[in-house]
Amino acid sequence: MASSQHGSPNPKPPEPPATAATSSLSAAPPERNDDATSSPPTKWQKPWSIIFYTPKRCRYDAANPPRFTIWLNLLFAFAGAFTVANLYYSHPILHLLAGEFGVSNERASLIPTLAQAGYASGLLFLCPLGDVLPRRLYVLALVLFTATVWLGLCLTNSFSVFCFLTYLTSVTTVTPQLSTYRAPCLAIEVIMHHHLDMANRECAVLPLVGDLAPSHRRATALSVVTSGLMLGLLFARLLSGVVTEYTSWRNIYWLSFGLQYLIFALLWLFMPDYPSTNPDGINYFRILYSILEIFFTHPLLVQACLVGFCTSTTFTGFWTTLTFLLSAPPYEYSTLVIGLFALIGIASMCLGPLWSLYITDRLIPLFSVILGLLVCLTGTCIGTYTGTFTVAGPVIQAFFLDFGIQTAVIANRSAIFSILPQARNRINTAYMIIGFCGQLTGTAVGNHVFAMGGWKSSGSTSVGFLLGALLICALRGPREKGWVGWKGGWAVRRAGDVARKGDEEKGDGDKKENEGSGEKSQEVGEKDERR
Repeated sequence: MASSQHGSPNPKPPEPPATAATSSLSAAPPERNDDATSSPPTKWQKPWSIIFYTPKRCRYDAANPPRFTIWLNLLFAFAGAFTVANLYYSHPILHLLAGEFGVSNERASLIPTLAQAGYASGLLFLCPLGDVLPRRLYVLALVLFTATVWLGLCLTNSFSVFCFLTYLTSVTTVTPQLSTYRAPCLAIEVIMHHHLDMANRECAVLPLVGDLAPSHRRATALSVVTSGLMLGLLFARLLSGVVTEYTSWRNIYWLSFGLQYLIFALLWLFMPDYPSTNPDGINYFRILYSILEIFFTHPLLVQACLVGFCTSTTFTGFWTTLTFLLSAPPYEYSTLVIGLFALIGIASMCLGPLWSLYITDRLIPLFSVILGLLVCLTGTCIGTYTGTFTVAGPVIQAFFLDFGIQTAVIANRSAIFSILPQARNRINTAYMIIGFCGQLTGTAVGNHVFAMGGWKSSGSTSVGFLLGALLICALRGPREKGWVGWKGGWAVRRAGDVARKGDEEKGDGDKKENEGSGEKSQEVGEKDERR
């Protein structure tokens, strides 16, 4: 009674004793949650978990970062070459594609045009995501998507569908700019004995080479990587011509389909994982805006981009219209012979590193660019005005054009990578976007002019672009700080500047070493003489 008087006015009725039934009911919800978490994956979850699983040997360990062996270098070189090759398989077989789909040659040239447009779109919109997303997962997703969609190119009989899929797969073919082409510059790192924490260098290959190489050997290092890239695209033309000569043109696309899945499998097995380069996050749209912003503050970059636009226009304009010239009278060459023309470009590419070592590294970049443009102009004039009656003209043009363009590109990259060392990735992206816009323009304009006026007309258009590039070089000197002018001198060589700087540093070091001492001993004198 006392407890009822002093208790709450509405006392809570006593809980019934727990029974087996009530215990089981109260325990039922947790059991259902546990079952839900441990339930087997659905038919979609399991494949994705396997695809994006990281093998133990590829997982990142901060205490023991992944090392790049020669075998991994070779894997990345293979993956990069045959990924970029997707853009160029169609070049030597455009006349066959025109016949297969029942369209004109000019209409068929839309295929490489869309490929270049897609790659430029990928550079602009997908490459910046490499600074936001996990690198391994991102690369594997792009390779898998490209390989899967590529199946449509092998099967479709519709020209419109073929063009759409060409554009779509080209957008996602930018994976070499994310990771795979890091292999050649890692080899350069070993050669030059540079030590770098690879976990903190998740950039595209060419900016990485710009970081690794010393300034007086940067052009040589860049030439090694650029040669590898251009060898890949020229090899695609060669392989396409050979395969198509003896089998159906679709087999080159089936071959690429298999290679894409092989690349995915090899990267899944051996590509190391890396932490995000921006673990705190970074605004994707801010990255895009910063790329645009660079153009308004750096005249050297604008000059290099405009020259690159003109040379890229000439390059693709020549190689796409060459197919139509050689497949028609008076030559009527087979796809095999047309594909073998790529060997001419490959031969010229092999001279690039040697030329850069003994010539480009010794000159101010602008004068190396001018020298390369003059080589291009000479070859283009010979090929344009003799190519209609002798095959020697296009042969000479192919050699001179590829060699001259490579010289100009290497010198341009050597120059622009000295602008903002902390923003080399964005500078490289800006330069490459303009370059591929030039390739897009060259393919579209060159083929249209060829359809209207023939080989000489399209070649004359290339001559005009090269003259425009020389004019751009003439408007701004190598030491000019503004947009137009030649302030700062006309000196062509830069080896003297580097040597003088090295001698000054050496003299200062010797002075500090011997400061406070009396007269030098004979041993020290001999040592200085040898140095």
